[in-house]
Amino acid sequence: MANIIEDIPMSNGLTSVFLEVLILSGSMLARTMEEKRLIVWLAERDQSRVGLGTVGFDLCDMPWNSETFEEDKAFLLQAVSRAKERLGWKQLGYSPNEAILFPCLDRFAERISRMDAAEIRLEIVREWLTEADAFDPVLCGFPTCPEHHTLLTIFGCYICNNEGGRGI
Repeated sequence: MANIIEDIPMSNGLTSVFLEVLILSGSMLARTMEEKRLIVWLAERDQSRVGLGTVGFDLCDMPWNSETFEEDKAFLLQAVSRAKERLGWKQLGYSPNEAILFPCLDRFAERISRMDAAEIRLEIVREWLTEADAFDPVLCGFPTCPEHHTLLTIFGCYICNNEGGRGI
């Protein structure tokens, strides 16, 4: 089984590592509600909770805000860049295989760079928030994991949920 993230095929192990490094850097960089929502949404693609090979997505599936799109796009590009600079990697119990990971991060950044606001699906954020209950972290001030300092999801901490090694 595998996942396809914005036309980038990844094994399940690579998907987990890809998301871990983005969630680590993004959690450290996120300041606005929109930035935090993007990272929490990414963290909800947790294969340990929703199933292996089921978390692929396209950029238009993310909860973008049309009013802050350009700023949020710049934020996500910065999160990718800082992930490649190993921001937050000390929180991992392993060293990711950069030869496999970095090309995927580069391709993801290319896709983000080319994305246009016309591709935003405005109903996504509304649907996502409608499904949230009163205890969902996106409605409770965006709490973070005390150990990993990552934004929490309805499933808890992505890093805590996935500890134990990776397939890349």
